[in-house]
Amino acid sequence: MNIKAYIFIFSFISVAINAFSQQFIDVKSIRQNTRDYSEFGANYFEDGIVYCSNKREDIIISRQGSENQSFYNVYFIPPSGISKKQSTEFLSASINKLFNDGPLASNGYVLVFAGNYEKNKSSNKEKINVGLFVANKVNNIWSEPIPFPYNDEKYNLSYPSINKEGNTLYFSSDMAGGFGEYDIYVSFFKDGKWSAPQNIGKSINTSSKEISPFIFQDNRLYFSSNNDSLNKFDVFYSDFIDNNWQTPFRLADPINSRDNDFAFICDSTTENGYFTSDRKGSDDIFKFFSTLPAFETCDSMLEKNYCFHFAEGKTVDLDTIPVIYEWDFGDSTKEKTFEADHCFPGPGAYNVSLNMIDTITGDIYKMIASYLLSVDDPIGPYIVCAEKAKVNSAIEFDASQTNMSENKIDQYVWLFSDDKKFVGQKIIRSFEKPGVYRINLGVIFDKDGSGTYQKKCVFKDIVVE
Repeated sequence: MNIKAYIFIFSFISVAINAFSQQFIDVKSIRQNTRDYSEFGANYFEDGIVYCSNKREDIIISRQGSENQSFYNVYFIPPSGISKKQSTEFLSASINKLFNDGPLASNGYVLVFAGNYEKNKSSNKEKINVGLFVANKVNNIWSEPIPFPYNDEKYNLSYPSINKEGNTLYFSSDMAGGFGEYDIYVSFFKDGKWSAPQNIGKSINTSSKEISPFIFQDNRLYFSSNNDSLNKFDVFYSDFIDNNWQTPFRLADPINSRDNDFAFICDSTTENGYFTSDRKGSDDIFKFFSTLPAFETCDSMLEKNYCFHFAEGKTVDLDTIPVIYEWDFGDSTKEKTFEADHCFPGPGAYNVSLNMIDTITGDIYKMIASYLLSVDDPIGPYIVCAEKAKVNSAIEFDASQTNMSENKIDQYVWLFSDDKKFVGQKIIRSFEKPGVYRINLGVIFDKDGSGTYQKKCVFKDIVVE
């Protein structure tokens, strides 16, 4: 990752792998990346994507900074151009000016972007710091951007992220009073103005650099840090629970790599999005997407049932014979009755018989009925877990008792009603809120060893208190 002239691009923390299981995530370089220039900081905007690039736009005029790099502009990729090698310069000339601009964040009505404080091309300063600028959409037109009221030319403020309501702004800054070189701050829009930035705390900020925050559904913050990463940036996330940011989790491969990975964004599923990485040399934007198969239908799981009711239609007049009826269930248990309810210890083949027993000798007087009973497990995925659980307590979900007959299982996929997804025969997770959660277990299996793969899915519910 290059350190740009206009901003010091900016774990510790826990390295646990979270529900965003990269076993079913793939990444792909977007077509708008260039070989000789840098692209970074993708964000969602008006159904498309905006990003920053220092690619040369004019064959005669090439503006460069103190490190002989072209200045950065913001570009817009319309929905139709995301999968094509197509991009257009951002619609507002008030954003793209002579010096560096971007990254940019917007909720559709409020737009915040980073840009150099000084737009005077005759400036003799080698490096010009970066601040935030805010625009609002009025009558479907973006207003002229105004400086964020807490800009200070002594410091950098960059990598904005704004929530859906447009009233909470996160950004990264090297302003005085932080925990490290760059910290993440938050500002709230109240009574028509932005509040003084607050450091979000040492649960996330370290003595190193934390950059590129991305607020997700108001209670999860994705960001990048180079703490405990050999000065390379990795992507983390932290959840906001009980008014506190929790210990961050590091995303696994292929999102994170041995190189710098930052500027992560995702859609509502957390399975699709974009991030920036210099794993190929210069900064490039990568798209990530889920490779999990879709399970269109899931059936209610059939519980294992080893219990049966036994009754024989034939009867014998016992008034003059000293005998009684006795069931022999073939599992070393017997019951003296004509009708019986019995539960077998497990699947298997049992020789079941109804006998008349001489009460004097204890011998079999007569066999009334005999047959071989096959007790089988249900065919299909099978979920073993507690029926009830406590909030924030670890719960194991086990699919090892799945029975797909002779078909070889290739993959187990867990899909929860709170949008968490896992792969593996056994997984452990917790729930942050009480409620009834639906568990879908899908399996992919090789039908009869033919190389033809099929899918089967079942569900059951769990109560979290």
